[in-house]
Amino acid sequence: MPQMPTLSELVGLVLLDGITGPRDPVQQIAAAERIAGEFTVLGESLVGFFVELARAEGCSWGEIGASRGLSRQGAQQRYAPLIAQLTVEDLVRTGGLRGFGDDALGCLRRAQARAGRLGHDAVDSGDLLVAVLDDPGGLAGAVIRALGADPAEVRAGLEGDADATTDRARPAVGQDVRRAIDGALAEAHGAGVTVAHLFLGLLRTPGSRAGQVLVAHGVNRPAALAHLLGLAGRPAGESS
Repeated sequence: MPQMPTLSELVGLVLLDGITGPRDPVQQIAAAERIAGEFTVLGESLVGFFVELARAEGCSWGEIGASRGLSRQGAQQRYAPLIAQLTVEDLVRTGGLRGFGDDALGCLRRAQARAGRLGHDAVDSGDLLVAVLDDPGGLAGAVIRALGADPAEVRAGLEGDADATTDRARPAVGQDVRRAIDGALAEAHGAGVTVAHLFLGLLRTPGSRAGQVLVAHGVNRPAALAHLLGLAGRPAGESS
């Protein structure tokens, strides 16, 4: 196991943090708290990674909780916030995105890159919807147009924060996006997850930022699903 930094080494990091100016003991406290917080977040992400790994391998919340003396609900309450600190690449490594095709993974990565450019702590549903609309296949845009809306206007409803300039290297996958991911898996019915499934997953959460924008433009899951199934040559009754 790699050796953890010693107290002396951490003290050195705090001293280096303010080396360009006169020593300020109060500012050093703030620097120490920031560095300590980074270790806390890293440790929580480590636990969240292995909880997600267990979930991806089929362990239930009840099984995870039993080993820690927690109920199913208690385990979910304790560990779900830690899972929420994971990035797209973390989810790939745990197997949480197993079954996602290259186009769907690319869409999630574009959403994460957008969130990072805008300085978001987490990828939200708006970031994901913009990435879905930018998909080279253009299927979501075609569905939106078929339902009488303009994809450009839908996108415009998500661009209010596009002038932000703070870059964040590792935005986590936000809860609304996790719900969209779960929804996409459900929509795929065991088949490979595509961008179209992510679009339907977003439509399963009409209260999210993306869901509200889509609903405001008259785009809902039943209508979108019917159109997609029509494109695939299947009657709408074959899927729920």
